[in-house]
Amino acid sequence: MAEAAYKDSGVVKRLEVRDVVIRVLLALWALAIILPLIWVVYTSLKTNQEFFMGAWQLPKSMQWNNYYRAWTQLGIGQSFVNTIILITGAMLLNTFIVGLGCYTLARFDFKGRDIIYWYIIGSYFITGLNTMVTGYILMRKLGLLNSLFGLIINYGAAPIVFNTLILNAFMKGQPKELEEAAYIDGASYWQTFWYLGIPLARPALLTINVFNFMGYYNNFIKPLLYIRDPEKYPLSVAIYSMAQAMTYRADWVTLFAGFVIMMIPTILIYSIFQNQIIQNLNIGALKG
Repeated sequence: MAEAAYKDSGVVKRLEVRDVVIRVLLALWALAIILPLIWVVYTSLKTNQEFFMGAWQLPKSMQWNNYYRAWTQLGIGQSFVNTIILITGAMLLNTFIVGLGCYTLARFDFKGRDIIYWYIIGSYFITGLNTMVTGYILMRKLGLLNSLFGLIINYGAAPIVFNTLILNAFMKGQPKELEEAAYIDGASYWQTFWYLGIPLARPALLTINVFNFMGYYNNFIKPLLYIRDPEKYPLSVAIYSMAQAMTYRADWVTLFAGFVIMMIPTILIYSIFQNQIIQNLNIGALKG
């Protein structure tokens, strides 16, 4: 009783030594991540002379034209367009495949349903490196190498297992009464999926698509393996290619401007949706 009264009284409990140590370590970890990002940003606003004279010195005047040169001369603009096409197509494809599959597994009772589900989940333990060679052979035989369309298909299929784990648990918690009412009104299976299953699963779909975005945007191995034409490179490979070229050009500040351009979308997406991701994952865990 006394402990409950103490908690309800609004008195703030003193931090233990362990809590202080953990918070200090987390603060140091945050600084270790943030300070290099700050250094990249202000280095991108220098001239090349200032960069070589002192890497840690602040710029005397802001060189915003570095970003224009990175966008036009280094080809960041074309790579950014390629990335948007690639990510948008892969996210739409993955959403349709995973949404339709999870709705079928979660809402319909048929023979072999559990076997199919556990077969999909079991394949999660097969690492990507083990499928790289076979994936390359399959892409080559289908004529999908050096093609953004082929990479969209590959990207869209890659996170099916993890997304199935999240979305299936969420869809199992959807009320059956809505579907029964729709069937009574003459709705087909497709209509219940499109007008009930997908709208009700929007929180989970948002979560998996944020994860998809992060994975697609930062993927480096697959574009490097499947794309040969530099004009089709997404940002991850384009930045790497430009960094190799800087050995001969030595225009490092423009390259740093390209780094900053590449960082902005991921920072914005995660900053906007981080709260929704945490809430939706908790909802999915409770429903599953």
